[in-house]
Amino acid sequence: MLKLSLVLLAATAACAARRIPETRTLASGGNEVEISRILEAALELDGRGESADTLYAPYATTIADGRARRTPPRFAGVSGDGEIAVTNSQLQVRSAAAWGDVEYRWVSERSNRAQVGRASFVLAPAQGRQGWWIVQAHSSTAR
Repeated sequence: MLKLSLVLLAATAACAARRIPETRTLASGGNEVEISRILEAALELDGRGESADTLYAPYATTIADGRARRTPPRFAGVSGDGEIAVTNSQLQVRSAAAWGDVEYRWVSERSNRAQVGRASFVLAPAQGRQGWWIVQAHSSTAR
């Protein structure tokens, strides 16, 4: 009986052992540079009120301060007659997706206004062409 109990205990312990799945970045550093440039270009073009449609997937969702936006300005706090500077960013890249957060400052000398905003992005490899495109962008301003 003792022998059977030890065998059952050993079998149960072996079944209970869990293997932690390995995670690793599959994308190269070159993708991070490319994606950072895409995000900066999207913000800079938006700050000037210019179209950045080629940087977005046709099905992309852009939300600014809780409202969907399909045309410039796409980002919260931006009126389109100024410049945007990225003040902080974080980016994660994997083989099939990239995501990150960007803090930005929009300034317009013409209208003497400034806004601080934060945006979260999701990017995916572009279909039918090389590179990446934005599939989701959500932004908000401090109130």
